[in-house]
Amino acid sequence: MQISSDEINRLLALAPQSRTQVKGAGSSPISGEPTTTGGAAATVDVSATSQDIQHVQKVLSRIPDVREDRVATLKSAIESGAYKVSGEDIADLIIRRALADNAGA
Repeated sequence: MQISSDEINRLLALAPQSRTQVKGAGSSPISGEPTTTGGAAATVDVSATSQDIQHVQKVLSRIPDVREDRVATLKSAIESGAYKVSGEDIADLIIRRALADNAGA
């Protein structure tokens, strides 16, 4: 099964964004380093959900876009004439995919 980019974007939009907390009046909003005006250093709190999303993205980036074994199996079935799909099955999948893509919109 391949996950469409629309599905990934919808999931990422639903996930809570990482939380950034800046503590102390004298910290730079860009680097988090203390400024010359004095004050406490800034701290950053990245949510566990954000870390989980980053981990999943790394794992997904290692998975090939094309499953060669599945392609070879289907190609062989098509060439031998053993691969049969009904029009109803195709229509059902088109409708289900359209509903899934529009569910988050």
